[in-house]
Amino acid sequence: MDIDALQTYIAVIELESFTKASQRLNLSQPTVSFHIKTLEEHYETTLIDRSPKRFQVTSTGEIVYQRAKQILGILEKAQNEVSEYHHQLRGEIRIGASYTVGEYILPGILKAFDQLYPEVDLNVTIKNTEEINTGVQLHELDIGLVEGQVNKKDLSSHPFMEDEMVVVVPIDHPLRSKDEITFKQIQDQTWIFRESGSGTRAVLESLLESYNVRPRKMITIGSNHGVIQGVKQNLGLSLISKTVAEHSNALDLIFPLPFIKVPTRFFSYVTPNDEKEISKNASVFIDLVEDLHPFKE
Repeated sequence: MDIDALQTYIAVIELESFTKASQRLNLSQPTVSFHIKTLEEHYETTLIDRSPKRFQVTSTGEIVYQRAKQILGILEKAQNEVSEYHHQLRGEIRIGASYTVGEYILPGILKAFDQLYPEVDLNVTIKNTEEINTGVQLHELDIGLVEGQVNKKDLSSHPFMEDEMVVVVPIDHPLRSKDEITFKQIQDQTWIFRESGSGTRAVLESLLESYNVRPRKMITIGSNHGVIQGVKQNLGLSLISKTVAEHSNALDLIFPLPFIKVPTRFFSYVTPNDEKEISKNASVFIDLVEDLHPFKE
């Protein structure tokens, strides 16, 4: 398989343009077209519907795109592993973290790792849980640190830290003035959610469904800081990690609601199922995480 063709194909799909791909890769447009044609001939399928007014990846094109990303990720990982073998702990480690872990837990781990292994470059990506899991699955990341569930069959997750979840309510919200809150008064409130794919959002959705709590309105904000500020501005109620409240000077927003028992969740590190696919640098990083945060299930 022509690696250059796969690289070209990935660029074309992500940029949705043959012209932009040729500019990024410093290739002529005929060369870009030739690479795509070569792949289509190899797989005996149309990868891109490229009529004059349309650029659409076909179903088989999407399959080839995902596998191409995996192949190039594995090749990059092999190159890093060879470098690690010859130079001991050098090279880089690509770490992905969901927002809560990445903003409040990961920095301390990074500091400890950097002090022990100063020759290793740390490349950190912070996105939501679903995106980090996908990055590990596609070998774009060596390890992920996430909250929430891992639902991808070729990944393993291992909890390393317990995370307490809390309900936060605006300081001047009417619920706070009640001597006794009824279940009916909890209904039809405005709730602030994190974005789709967030581990925090998944916990909140499950919680409301489990207790048959009906939101009047849902507001979606794509960051912990945004959620906290939204609650402070009396936009609505929300559910966040207590770690976020502690680091955001927002402990006064915590307000337990009757009839609702908030669950505890866990922060976990995520790796490929196959231990052979875990780089030496990632293995050393995992050992440090477990040393800093000893956890018993």
